[in-house]
Amino acid sequence: TSVKSAEVLAAPTNNVMEALQGKIPGMDITKTSGQVGGDVTILLRGSRSIYGSNEPLFIIDGIPGSYSQVSPSDIESVDVLKDASSTAIYGSRASNGVILITTKKGTSDKLQITFSTTNSIQTRTKLADMLSYDQFVNTIRTQGTSAQQALLGTARTNWNDEIYQNAFGTDNNLSISGKIAKNWPFRISVGYYNQSGLLRTDNAERYTGSIMVTPSFFKDHLKLNINAKGSINNNTFG
Repeated sequence: TSVKSAEVLAAPTNNVMEALQGKIPGMDITKTSGQVGGDVTILLRGSRSIYGSNEPLFIIDGIPGSYSQVSPSDIESVDVLKDASSTAIYGSRASNGVILITTKKGTSDKLQITFSTTNSIQTRTKLADMLSYDQFVNTIRTQGTSAQQALLGTARTNWNDEIYQNAFGTDNNLSISGKIAKNWPFRISVGYYNQSGLLRTDNAERYTGSIMVTPSFFKDHLKLNINAKGSINNNTFG
């Protein structure tokens, strides 16, 4: 199964795998927590091990890696290999399936500069009903013990306001592509992602960078893929 760049970017998420939910038959993608920037659980053809890992093997431009190292805007296509014959070349590592991620390369003779930004805000829609200060004090005075009544103060703190907040997110990506010379296409990209959580203590921040050069020699008889990728993740959870 193959998913192209447009389908990956159609979902409003910075997690590549979340963008593929419901798009690939036989592939179950589940978010295991509500934490900002949290990973997902991925199963191809169900669980195969009780104690071992059931995660598929990720191949990024021919090299084993992690999908969290790649910004969705850099992805050209995602190919999922599920059957035994297609995964055989990767050996025992591919027992849970293989996900191939191919990133974009420079192709045009002209210099191209692309910038994209996505900004969002999240807010609480429903909170549990709480007693007001006066209702709480009256309840303690009528139903509480003398020890509890002695602890009553005068503070009117609304702990919902102290715990929760409106969550802001931003996802920015800049890429430059073209050709250094006739046979030296290149693409350079950088990205910055920051998402705060509804809980004041949650925040996810990520920096990504990628350099891809694909020169060819001897009248295109020899082609090289030279690429470097890096990411820095700073996640805090309360």
